[in-house]
Amino acid sequence: MRPFFFFLLILSTFSIHAQRHKYDSNRIGVQGQYALLDLNSSNFETNQEAGFLVGLSKRSAFYNNFDLIFGVDFMQTSISMNARGEASTVEKVEYTWSGAQVKLLLSYLIAGDHLSLEVGPIVQVNGKMELDDVNQSDFVLQNYTSLTAEDIQEWSRVNGLVTVGLSAGFTHVRLTANYQYGFTNALNKLNDEGLELKDPAATNFEGNLGLITAGIVLYL
Repeated sequence: MRPFFFFLLILSTFSIHAQRHKYDSNRIGVQGQYALLDLNSSNFETNQEAGFLVGLSKRSAFYNNFDLIFGVDFMQTSISMNARGEASTVEKVEYTWSGAQVKLLLSYLIAGDHLSLEVGPIVQVNGKMELDDVNQSDFVLQNYTSLTAEDIQEWSRVNGLVTVGLSAGFTHVRLTANYQYGFTNALNKLNDEGLELKDPAATNFEGNLGLITAGIVLYL
């Protein structure tokens, strides 16, 4: 919760500054995004899967051609991994991930309200990876001899990401496209689970999240 209150403090400070600018540049947005989640890791064979984000944001004029965007999104995304099932056939094991993202973005107005470049940090708080099909819980993950699908659900609950993207449209409607990259180790919690006792190869877990998002923002 500390990162959330930290962002709220920053938002309040910049919002006071933004009151000097025109009203049109201080707007509340309702947003929805389609998301593709992947994991950059040498520990597992992963597959990109789809999900969504919905939330609220506040766009405020900051300085000259720069706006500041503060937002909170609730997310539900999926990812799958290759595992060996019955008869040792390779199958996809899918997980679902839920949580929330708090973001603070700097937006450079390339063409006023019509086109902008946005970049900034994101703090993500999430639950564990939930296995979609419990019948696959004992499937052995690729690259391992005894590590199963249910053994790796406890990913790190707090992750840091950085995002860069574009938004285009009009004063009250914008389309957005972004890429988010995790700069923290999303698999770090697995290193504390003692999984090497089950499978000697289950050590040194390391992975970085990657999300591609595209959606729409409606400004009130």
